Amino acid sequence: MARVSLLGVEGALRPPGHVARELREDRVADVAVLEDHLFGTIPAYARLLCRQLALVRRPWLVQADAAMLDRSLLRLAAQSGCRGFVLGPDPDPMRRTGDGVFDGGSLRTAAADLRRIRRAGLLTIVHLTLGRPGDDAGVFGRAVWLCKAGRVAFPRLAGPPAPVILAPAQLNADDVQSGLEWARRELHTHRAIWRRTAQLNGAGTAALVANYRARRAIVAAPRVEATAAMRLARALARPIRIRERVAFVSILVGARGDQMRHAWLRVRTMRDETLAALVIRLEGTLDARAARMLVARVRRAIGRTQERIVVDLGGLERVSSTVLTRFLEEHAGHLEALRGRLAFRNLRPALDAVRRNLHGMLPNAAILEHALEEAS
Repeated sequence: MARVSLLGVEGALRPPGHVARELREDRVADVAVLEDHLFGTIPAYARLLCRQLALVRRPWLVQADAAMLDRSLLRLAAQSGCRGFVLGPDPDPMRRTGDGVFDGGSLRTAAADLRRIRRAGLLTIVHLTLGRPGDDAGVFGRAVWLCKAGRVAFPRLAGPPAPVILAPAQLNADDVQSGLEWARRELHTHRAIWRRTAQLNGAGTAALVANYRARRAIVAAPRVEATAAMRLARALARPIRIRERVAFVSILVGARGDQMRHAWLRVRTMRDETLAALVIRLEGTLDARAARMLVARVRRAIGRTQERIVVDLGGLERVSSTVLTRFLEEHAGHLEALRGRLAFRNLRPALDAVRRNLHGMLPNAAILEHALEEAS
């Protein structure tokens, strides 16, 4: 496989005719990989490159950003000898923000962009870096979903460069390694391989064979099961729509409460070794209905295991009045029974903000301040 740069010595884009001439003269390798420039970011250059490479009659791959590839450009690339695209790790194919936060809509859009490449009869080689700062334990399940839903022929999963000091919100090396091994096994089951590689044109057979070769090595290794944090993260992956039409209290100091019409509760999960617990971070808005659904999902995910759970309220912005009254009254006995296994982080600042915004009042203050344990 020959590697050809699309950039010249001074960092400027090379003329497409020069690139085509280099491919025509170098016949050592069958397939050429064009790199150092994301194909499609300059549409006019990409189209001219396709027209020049069509005259060479040699298969090629190119680095790209799936969001930049429209149907007409994909069709032109396929006609000019393109066999597929190399995506990631930068820009991130999973569309994570800088702090690792996921947007479910962005992830679905990323999968649709990958399927658009697949429908054009082209392969995708997707490099994903998992376990970056800000990633929670659910990043491995989301990576598996993206590769399956996006029909990725060749998923390439890797961990981040080992940092000198792990940040508090970063998965440790053991969690990352376990998650990577689990994700690779999930992507190389018989069903997953056929889903990702079936119905490709001429390259389908080669992709199928390559995936089964990879599967042979993966299944030979000891089986790795999903950790409790990963199971919990999968159970809590879907955001919960806030539907109650009641008064909401802001947890932000000085902000007024109001009624919400379009709000969500998002949850992130991670194991904290210093606390020896699973940390559930709540982000967005919480009402009694969302709280009940959250409790039910946690129960289904961890069952009767004796895992210690810490609920982090640091990302919560609003809470409904029904959470402070009805929900706490209904679950007061359960909260008391979970003492020693259930704790809260950032609880005191949240309660102080609620009390200030309610002009000194705090419903069920005894339950909130005495029955709940604050985690350091």
